[in-house]
Amino acid sequence: MTAAIRLSRDADAALILDVVEDAFSGPERDASEEIDIVRSTWAVCQPPRLLELVAHDGRNVVGHVMAAPGLLGKREVLGVAPLSVAPERQGEGIGSALMRALIERSAGQEKPMLLLLGDPRYYERFGFEAAWPLGITYPPAGRHSPNFMARRLAAYDRSLRGEFRYCWE
Repeated sequence: MTAAIRLSRDADAALILDVVEDAFSGPERDASEEIDIVRSTWAVCQPPRLLELVAHDGRNVVGHVMAAPGLLGKREVLGVAPLSVAPERQGEGIGSALMRALIERSAGQEKPMLLLLGDPRYYERFGFEAAWPLGITYPPAGRHSPNFMARRLAAYDRSLRGEFRYCWE
């Protein structure tokens, strides 16, 4: 990987939106849902509550991930969405580096867990597991969805149960 990870800056906003759009657009799909998630998250949550990282190669932002507080029952935990890498840079380990850095920074802030909606084949390598066996659900994904996943961190406790809502919902 030839990209460095850092906290995002205000000046990165347009570059982040470009990466998200490129990463999630295709012949049969546009990135409007992911773009809306990013914009809506920015509208309701700012640093330090918002943890937002970019990967850059010295000239360009080539990857992005964000985690923002959401509600699990009445308690705050971090919801991750989206993880994006510029298509021409996919397969270089940039997404993995962003996710590892996000997990490390979240644990360093003594957050109990990360929650996300994603492909288990990708996210299990980072210690994510199906959330429903932990008593955590996300109604839009369905009660027993293997795609709604949790990553327990050192501050995790078993009392974290219930329905999750992202901050932008």
